[in-house]
This record gives sequence, structure tokens and C-alpha cells, in this order.
Amino acid sequence: MTDSELRKHQYFSQSIEQAIRLANREVLHPVTDPLTQNKVMSVAIEVAKRRSRYIEKVLNLGKDGETPPSGEDLRTYRIEFEEARDGFTALMTAIERNYIDVPQN
Repeated sequence: MTDSELRKHQYFSQSIEQAIRLANREVLHPVTDPLTQNKVMSVAIEVAKRRSRYIEKVLNLGKDGETPPSGEDLRTYRIEFEEARDGFTALMTAIERNYIDVPQN
């Protein structure tokens, strides 16, 4: 690839990245504004609660004298945790990529 081709390629890539960033900001702004630290932490705490419930069920597999959770129960708690975790990851990715305005302190 020549220098000229490389520059064209880089310019194209940067243009696409900027367009994607602007599109995401436009679409996300109505549902995230105003974003606060309390909102983000509330989601993080909910993810932690779901993780805790799932792990508690897993640990119940090894408890003597109790009926262990069924595979369906474990699956339900795992899916709830994973969906919440993945949603939080999507939120944090949007923040990191500057798709969402963050509070200025």
C-alpha cells in the first residue's frame, strides 16, 4: 500500500468512526440524559445483586440436607445475571467511546 493509499484508508476509517460516534450520541442521548454517577452505580449494584443470587444458588449445590437447585433454576439465575452484566458492559462501553455525555464535576 502506498503512502497515498494509506492516508486515504486512514481518512476513510476516521470518517466512519466519527459518523458512528455521532449516530450513537444522537440515538443514546434521549435515553441517557442526564447520566449521573448514581444512575451508573445503581445499575452496578443491581448487577452485583444478580451475581450474588446466582452464586448463592451455585453454592447451594454443595449444601448437605437441602434440595439442590435444579438446572432450570440455575439457568434462570445465570441468564438474569449475564444479561444484566452484558447490559452494564454495553453502558460502560458507550461511556468509554464518548457516545454518552458524562457529568462534569
